[in-house]
This record gives sequence, C-alpha cells and structure tokens, in this order.
Amino acid sequence: MKIPETSIPLALLKMLVCVGVVLSASTMQSLAQPFKVGVSVPLSGNAAPLGRQYAAGARLAMELLPDTSNIEIIISDDGCDKDLAELAVDDIRAAGAVLIAGYLCNEPVYTAADMLRGANIPILISAARSVRILKDRERESWNVWQMAPRDTDVSRAAFEVLSQRWKSTPYAIVDDGTIFGRTMADEFRALMEEAGNKPQFVDNFRPAQSTQAGLIRRLSRAGVDAVFLAASAQDVALIGRNMIEFGPNIEIATGEAVSLLPYIDDNKGIPVGLLAIMPSPPEELDQVSQIMEKIEKAGLEPEPYLLLGYATIQVVVGYFGEAGQSFAGKRFSTILGDVEFDANGKNITTQYQLYRWNGKTFTRAQ
Repeated sequence: MKIPETSIPLALLKMLVCVGVVLSASTMQSLAQPFKVGVSVPLSGNAAPLGRQYAAGARLAMELLPDTSNIEIIISDDGCDKDLAELAVDDIRAAGAVLIAGYLCNEPVYTAADMLRGANIPILISAARSVRILKDRERESWNVWQMAPRDTDVSRAAFEVLSQRWKSTPYAIVDDGTIFGRTMADEFRALMEEAGNKPQFVDNFRPAQSTQAGLIRRLSRAGVDAVFLAASAQDVALIGRNMIEFGPNIEIATGEAVSLLPYIDDNKGIPVGLLAIMPSPPEELDQVSQIMEKIEKAGLEPEPYLLLGYATIQVVVGYFGEAGQSFAGKRFSTILGDVEFDANGKNITTQYQLYRWNGKTFTRAQ
C-alpha cells in the first residue's frame, strides 16, 4: 500500500517548530512523497517472457514486504533494445525516480548509464552480466551496481571444478557463437590452458536450430570424452538429446543458463547426468520455500526471473533503509541469498556449485 503524495503545510511546519517538535529524516520522508524507483525490463521482444516474470516478482514484493510503504515503482519497457531503453529512461526520469533497477540485457545498461551519468541516480543491475559494465564504470563515471555475476565468474567456477575432474580426460570446448557464449568459452579455455590442460577440440555452432547432428559428428570424430558447452538452456537440451540419438557417450558440462531447464517445455529426453555449474536452485533456498505458498496464492509460478524481481526489490528496500541510501559496504538479505557490493560495484557474494540433472531437476553433485 502506498501513501499518497503529500507535503507538510507551511503553517503546520511553523507550528511544530514553535512547540519544539524535531522531525527525523525518516519521519519527514513518511510525510513527504514516496521514493520513486524505476524498473526497466523487456516487456516486448524475445525476452518479454522473462521481463514479465521479473515485473510480477517486483510487484509481489511490493505487496508482501513490510517496508515498501515509502516506495513506489514505475515499470517501463526497455525491450532489450537501445532505442526502447532510451525511451524507458526518459519516462522513468520524468516520473521523478531516484533509483533505477532491473536490466536483464546488456545494451540497455550501457544506454542508461550514459544517459544518467552525473544525474546521481544509481542503477541496480539484476541480470545483465557483461564484464565491460564494471570495467567501464570508473572510466565513464557510471553509477552502476551489478547484482548479477559477470560472464567470467561462471567460467572461473567451471575451471575450479572441471580442471580436477577432467585432469586426464580428453575434452572439448564448444560455444554458440554469441557474445555470451564466446566470452564464457574463451575465459574457461584460457584458465584451463594456463593450468596446462588444453582442450583436444574447440568448436562452435549456430544456435536455435532444429538439430545439431553435425556438431555431434564432429565431437565424435574428435575422440573427446567430455565437452564444456557455453550455450542457452534450449540449445544444451537439444544437443543432449542429439547425443542420445546419435550415440557418442560424452559427458556434458555447462553454465547456469540451464537453470531454466525445469521450466521450459522441451526438457524431455535430456541425458541424466548433465552437469551444470550454477548457484543453488530456488527449491533449495529456505527463504524461497517460506514464500512459496504466497506465490502460489497469487496465481504465480516460482520462476527464476520472478524470484529475481522479488529479490531486487528486497535490495531496493534495504537501500532506502535505516542505514541511509548506500550500496557499498552493506549486506542485503534476499530470498536468493545475501547480496553485498564492493566499492567497484561488484556483488561479492555469488556462490557456484556443481549440480547434476536427474531427469526432472538439478541436484547437488558429490
């Protein structure tokens, strides 16, 4: 529930001063307008389903959290597109926002960061992962804070796990040709080669095809026993099914994009034993289980981006909390785990583990 936009009448303020009443900053805020927070997510385009999940999670958090009465959110469509992102920033800024959260894609982050340079409006990035964001932060004087792990974080975590597991195993590295896939694969390859464990085969493929039979044949001819796939959940699922169809017994390991597998329609036939380096799935988190009934009561599914939208609003509430408006040096408790930023805008609490697909979901690998 939001308080109406009001201001303290001058006569009342003079009267309070005359009788010696001292108003705290929080009391002044409760009597004044709420903090307006922009939420920039894709509500159109290919990523719209994720943006709608996120927006639903943000709205649910505003309804369920106890400390949102002094906060108002303005949700705007950035379409994961530069031009739409510019319009979203204009709309949010015109509404009087003092903070912008969201950003599931990289391009809108760069757009917003440039447009808001010097505006003293922090940008809380929920999902965009480009390493460039924080590299450019200091040089460009961007006021950005990246909740999401960077593209290279999962590569380093994969290296720490697989460098031991595949120490004597001929393996391949394959990416989907996208910036996301190449970045993950290149970083993983560099770390493995630095440790003296070079891949036997390196390849890429065109994403979103009906079959990857050609890739399977190339992997089979290469004689590898394992492959690190830097690709989307849908393409990993397809390649896994093709592995079963065309026969090579190759261990597949991939990144956290496959955390979506339990929620996509085409997850049948994926080989049991598929390995994923990712944070703990939501079903393992105590705080998620505590609000599961409320999510279901609202007619929603506990989808990853819904939970991310909810968690982001928890960080927003903490930002406007008693300790003052600050991200650096504060720890924020969320349903997806704690969030803590260093002085350079990086979330330093992200934890990755090795998980195994059991045919329906992921379980912790021993």
